[in-house]
Amino acid sequence: MFFRKLNWDIVGQRNIWFALSGAVIVAGIIALFVHHGLKLGLSFTGGTTIDIKFNTPVTETGIRQALGAIDLSNVNPQDKAQYQALVANQEGIQLASKPEDKQPDERAVISLQGTVPDATPVYQALDKAGMSVDRLQSSVTAVGPSLSQEYLNKSLWALVIALVLQLLYIAFRFGNQLRYGVIADLALIHDVLVMVGIYAIANRPADDAFLAALLTVIGYSVMDSIVIFDRIRENGKIMTDVPYDKMVNTSLLQTMTRSVNTLATVLITLFALYFFGGDTLKNFAFALIVGVTSGAYSSIFIASPLLVLWKNQNDRSRTAKRAAVAAASSQPARSGGGASNAPAAPMRKIPPKVKRQSAPAPRYRRKRDDAGVETPTDGASVGVLTDPDDAADAPIDDGPPAES
Repeated sequence: MFFRKLNWDIVGQRNIWFALSGAVIVAGIIALFVHHGLKLGLSFTGGTTIDIKFNTPVTETGIRQALGAIDLSNVNPQDKAQYQALVANQEGIQLASKPEDKQPDERAVISLQGTVPDATPVYQALDKAGMSVDRLQSSVTAVGPSLSQEYLNKSLWALVIALVLQLLYIAFRFGNQLRYGVIADLALIHDVLVMVGIYAIANRPADDAFLAALLTVIGYSVMDSIVIFDRIRENGKIMTDVPYDKMVNTSLLQTMTRSVNTLATVLITLFALYFFGGDTLKNFAFALIVGVTSGAYSSIFIASPLLVLWKNQNDRSRTAKRAAVAAASSQPARSGGGASNAPAAPMRKIPPKVKRQSAPAPRYRRKRDDAGVETPTDGASVGVLTDPDDAADAPIDDGPPAES
């Protein structure tokens, strides 16, 4: 109820919100050029993941120092380049834990862009540094380039299909009004660009967790947009005497309490997951935090102002068409279908017809005899039609005089 009482012109300040989103997106595009594109995870690029189980808790700094001392003398020359990436600290290291582990940080996940056929040199270097490796619970997973490319293509198709289905559903949901679906999809594209931009700025790898968070954000953002659009549609039927932009702004203030409370509840859970849920979930929680915040922002500050801009453009188009039709109808008709330079003859004005007053209904007078009894004349008529103006002064004809 707090936002209902605010005199906040959100729609009128739409240029500020558009500029803020544009700044974030432009910063992300610059970061993409600086980092030579978005950093993709092994699920999309292919490579090797070494999941190492230690007998005692370890630190990321200790693992990097140990990998820097890998002995490359007994390594196959064809695979030496991959191990050199480990030595040069070009790999990704992430501490992890599982429920069956006795203590946290007893696991580490090492990610490489290339293929490592044998992880024995890695285990030996870690054992030599005093970090005992449980080789039975450790594993090596490799993803080939063809599989990663197929996974990337299917992920993009899943994103496109989700956007198309959202467009069709929203258009059907609001009575075949396509503008609601198009604007909702524009807000979703805004959320995708913001997520990609912030990932590029943070230089985080976009992996399968990023894709799962992206699809989750699409559903969350559309749900919030539908609630706001539904209130706009209801108020459009009630507030008929209010300008469209004012009506939309009132609808936003009426639904903002619900949107903010929902966002706050989700963010509390996600921040708890990010800080206390383990390292393996940090990337997923980070993507959800960025996406959910962007989704709530776009539903309020991007989608609804775009709806007002669409409506204003339609009104201007209709006004222009009506003006063109009125101008065309006011021009005199030209005979022959060709252009003529002769001035058009002035139109003759026809005076309006004067409505004549209808004559009053005629009155009938009946002839009476000496006894005052009415008698018909000519054997058929019961009265004589007289002029209404002379009826009062005309003498009554009682027939021929009686013979004496």
